Amino acid sequence: MLPDLERKLLRILYNYFAQHRHMPTMAELTVKTGKRDAEITVALRHMEQERYITWENNSGTQHVVLLEGWERPSTQRRTQAETRRSTTQTMPPDGTEYWTNY
Repeated sequence: MLPDLERKLLRILYNYFAQHRHMPTMAELTVKTGKRDAEITVALRHMEQERYITWENNSGTQHVVLLEGWERPSTQRRTQAETRRSTTQTMPPDGTEYWTNY
């Protein structure tokens, strides 16, 4: 699970690129996130380590390449629906399974 800033940056990068066909500048990222350049750079480095982006040329954010546009689902957290789901199939005793199991 990504921290808030990284998750926000991932969504900004994805949506901005989808609309403008180029990555936002560092100045645009500071305006959109409300964070300083150093904080954004650290967050981008962390996203690169987690393989959400690649950023080989560090001269600017125009060289960022998105590898994944969405946060990966957490394997440790299960939704409430998954935890309440029954693992055994129950059959009605009166022969109505034909009408209920389709």
